[in-house]
Amino acid sequence: MDLSKIITVAGRSGLYRILAQGRQALIVESLADGKRLPVHSSVRVSSLEEISMFTTGDDVPLTEVLGKLFEQEGGKLGFDLRKADDEALYAKLGEVLPDHDRERIYASDLRKLFGWYELLVKSGVLAEAAENEAEQAKEEDSKEEKKPAKKAAAKKPDGEKATKAKSAAKSAGKGAPKPGGASKAKTTTVRKGSQRGG
Repeated sequence: MDLSKIITVAGRSGLYRILAQGRQALIVESLADGKRLPVHSSVRVSSLEEISMFTTGDDVPLTEVLGKLFEQEGGKLGFDLRKADDEALYAKLGEVLPDHDRERIYASDLRKLFGWYELLVKSGVLAEAAENEAEQAKEEDSKEEKKPAKKAAAKKPDGEKATKAKSAAKSAGKGAPKPGGASKAKTTTVRKGSQRGG
């Protein structure tokens, strides 16, 4: 799921979509209220693509977690984030990321995660990203289906080459001397050698 243009801005809450990039600033739009503002190059920003979540194994990209949440919840959250207790947050995360590392993921991180999820759903960003991903998957499938047809077409010239090679061998065989003629030539050579020796 491509969320590379969705960023967090240091010192500001919420998420922002990059609209344009200038020499000294980014022009961004808030997903919460649609307001546009410049973000100077000295301000630290992070793309959602760069953030990952701790697990007991390898870290998992945040975009993957958000994608699974969207797929499972169908664009909803299933509980009120403001009223949910910490255990409910960890339980919901466990549904999409069973091997999460609870010791390193704090409840405050989960509130931020689910808050971002709600923003991404309300703004239509997750639905758009899911559609783009589905279209890419269809294109890849269609390419895979076309590959065998190309292979079959590629085999035909090989068969033609083999047929041409056989016909060439037959035509070469017509002009070649017969086995009997070859033995006569050898006999002649032996005779010449015997005459020189005598």
